Amino acid sequence: MMINDNNQRFLTAFKELENHLVTLACIQESGHVSFSRALNEIYYQRKHPLISQYENYDFLKTACDLRNILSHENDVFTLDEAFVNKFISLKDAIIHPLTCLDVATSKIYSCSLDDKLLDVMKMMEYHSLSHVPVLDADKVVQGVFSRSTIFDYLAMNEKFDYNENTKISEFEEFLGVDDHLNERFLFVAKDERVDKIFAYLFKNKEHEKNIPILFVTKTGRRTERLLGVISTTDLAKYKR
Repeated sequence: MMINDNNQRFLTAFKELENHLVTLACIQESGHVSFSRALNEIYYQRKHPLISQYENYDFLKTACDLRNILSHENDVFTLDEAFVNKFISLKDAIIHPLTCLDVATSKIYSCSLDDKLLDVMKMMEYHSLSHVPVLDADKVVQGVFSRSTIFDYLAMNEKFDYNENTKISEFEEFLGVDDHLNERFLFVAKDERVDKIFAYLFKNKEHEKNIPILFVTKTGRRTERLLGVISTTDLAKYKR
């Protein structure tokens, strides 16, 4: 009997994921290890960041139930294409996780200490940017100019006199990666798995600073050339 195309796509993808999860679970016991057994092991032991998210774990449990039904009655129902696509997308993310460089914005809008303040502000407004890395001649991050930089400056100074020739260097003491009052910035390696960095963006304690963006370099060192920028918006598009 011919199997519906969506059902067949699902069963093929399920088998691929099952083989991967059994290997990943690394359960030391003889005999067959089922998909559900491997899934539970990975979830409860936190062996994979994506599967550790309850919504993904619950979705995969549902998929397992559907597979079990189809394995006995392959024409009892037809899977919705959206469901199958979601399953395949999650399967691919688990088996072939994206790297930080994959999701980073490669078109980097930046400035230098010698750039004029008004020019940088116009660039930020035009491109809807909240933060701009301050780079040196070697494209190494020296600091970050943000929409709150001037506010931070005014909080420490009674007045601010500027004109069309005012440069970013005027705010140098407030630009350092570690000098922002309410924000902090992380550097991540270009090959680091993107599913492992979601936890970085959430405050574990009330007093912790927010992380609005991450900087991607070759090995995650701040002394290296900037390769890309990851914002919370970028990550939201890839969160499974």
